Amino acid sequence: MSRKRRTAQLFALGQPPQERIEIGGEEYCLLRVFKHDFWAATCLYEATGAAKFPKVIVKFGRTRPFCGLRLSWYAKLLSTHEGAIYHLLAGIEGVPRWVGSLGQTAFVIEYIDAKPLDQLSRPPEGFFDRLGEIFDQIHARGVAYCDANKRSNILVTADGRPFLVDYQIALRRRDDWPWPLRSIVRAIVSYLVAKDLYHLYKHKRHLAPEELRTAETVLSTRRGGIHWLHRKFTKPYRAIRRRFLRTQYAKGALESPTAELEDRPQPEKESWRKKG
Repeated sequence: MSRKRRTAQLFALGQPPQERIEIGGEEYCLLRVFKHDFWAATCLYEATGAAKFPKVIVKFGRTRPFCGLRLSWYAKLLSTHEGAIYHLLAGIEGVPRWVGSLGQTAFVIEYIDAKPLDQLSRPPEGFFDRLGEIFDQIHARGVAYCDANKRSNILVTADGRPFLVDYQIALRRRDDWPWPLRSIVRAIVSYLVAKDLYHLYKHKRHLAPEELRTAETVLSTRRGGIHWLHRKFTKPYRAIRRRFLRTQYAKGALESPTAELEDRPQPEKESWRKKG
C-alpha cells in the first residue's frame, strides 16, 4: 500500500476532478479524462444546458506536493503562461479558443472534435500545407510552439482541418524586456521556430512523402548541432525514466487516479506499459 501512495505522486491529481463545475455561469459535467501526467490532468466537460461552448477542455494543473515539496506555485506559473499564449494567438484558425480561467491553477479552452494525428495512418491530402499555414501565423506573432514532435498534439477534424493543442512549453518573444534579455529570447525563439518546421516536415516526410517538396525535404532532415546535443542528453534520461515507470507498472504500483475515466490511447503511457 505504501508503494502505491508514493507512486500516486507521479500524477497531478490524487483523485478524479470535480464531476460538476461552473464556467461563465454555465454548469458542466465531467465526461472523460484525455490525459493525466505529472503536471496536469486534461479533462472533457459537457454543458448541462444550452451554452456558447457545448463542450470544453479543462486543464487542471498540479497542486499536490511531491515528496513534501509544494508545487502549486509552479502550477500557477504554467497556467498563467499558457493562458498568455492562447490570448496572444487568439483569432488564428487552428488554435482552440480560450474560454476562461478556473481558479489559479486551471484553465478552460473550447473542445475540438477531432482525432490526434498519431491515431491516423495518414491525414487527408494537403493537410500538412494547411498545418504549415497555422505555424506561419503562430510564428508571425512571435511564438515558437516547441512541441510539434508529438503527433498527439496535432488534431485532425473530420473535414481535414488541423488544430494545434497544448502550449505549455511554447515560448514567445519578449520585446518588452530590457536589452540584452530581449535579444537572447528572440534568438532562442528563432531557433525553436526552425525546430517547429523541422518537426512539421519530418511528419510530412513520414506520412505524406509524395507531397513533400524539395526544400521541405532538406528542412525535414536538418537537425543541427544543438538538436544533436539535446538528443544526446535527453535520450538516456527518457530511457531511465521509462524503465522506472515500467517497473512500477509491472508491480501494480502505478495506477492513475483517473484510470476509469481515461478511454483514449495515450502514447506516452503505452511506452512504459509495454514489456521489454
